[in-house]
Amino acid sequence: MQHTLRPCSLGSHRPFHGFPRARYQRFSHQCRAGPESAFSEDVLARLKAAEEEAARLRKELAAAQATKGSQDPIEKEGKPVRIDSVDNRETLFGGGPRTTWLSEKDVEFFSGPAGVREEDASTEEPEYKATVQRRLFIGGILTLGLGAFALVPTEALRPKPSKPMYFYLVPLLRIQELLGECRTIIEVADWDQLRQALSRIEGPPNNVRQNLDNVIALIPEAKTASRAQELSADLYEYLRSLDYQRYFDAIPQKVISGAQNAQYAQFSLSSLQAAQVKLTELLSLVPKDQLQLARDQLAVGY
Repeated sequence: MQHTLRPCSLGSHRPFHGFPRARYQRFSHQCRAGPESAFSEDVLARLKAAEEEAARLRKELAAAQATKGSQDPIEKEGKPVRIDSVDNRETLFGGGPRTTWLSEKDVEFFSGPAGVREEDASTEEPEYKATVQRRLFIGGILTLGLGAFALVPTEALRPKPSKPMYFYLVPLLRIQELLGECRTIIEVADWDQLRQALSRIEGPPNNVRQNLDNVIALIPEAKTASRAQELSADLYEYLRSLDYQRYFDAIPQKVISGAQNAQYAQFSLSSLQAAQVKLTELLSLVPKDQLQLARDQLAVGY
């Protein structure tokens, strides 16, 4: 079957010929623009709304800052916060914990206000005054206690030696014998041997300083012990001065001239004589029975 084409009944071969011209132009413009044009218009509308919101917020912020700047700086900052240590020292004899031991109000209670200002009514309360008086009482007691403790002699605070007195007198008697031997050594100017004898006096086995302190600690009478303390100090000083090198600006030499030996010997002999006198006087202050026991121990070779 053969088909044949017939002319269109519209009477024109142009497309959309039957549409009105205005409707056709609007439809063709939308077709050319596509969906991108509609999206751009929506974004522009949102940006415009955001700019308007930002402008409104800037105006509100400027108004708030202007209102805040007109306030008084003192009222704006408020009362400064003070930070103190916290302890429980006020719990002594009651009173409860406080932030500080001595506050500004406590100082003003004694010295008066530092300047012209409003009076604090809390300083007039009986409880506050009682607290200050209690602190004064405690402070006064502590001050008196420390003053009394300072008057206690140092010797009274030393622990008593564990052994009897004669045990510490034996080394002092040995030192008395060594001092007699030192006279001969000084006269011949044998300085090396003299220093060996001094090392035995100051160090083991006699330990003069330690044994003197122990003997003094065991003397019962306070007055006698005080005198023995003075004698022991002088004795120790004279013993140290037996060696001329501790007092003369002498350079050690292998050979010392005769004039120098004579000068050094004279000085050492004077110190030796003074040391013997001090030691004899000190031994006369100790109890006789303890001194006799020490001599007995020395006689048997102790």
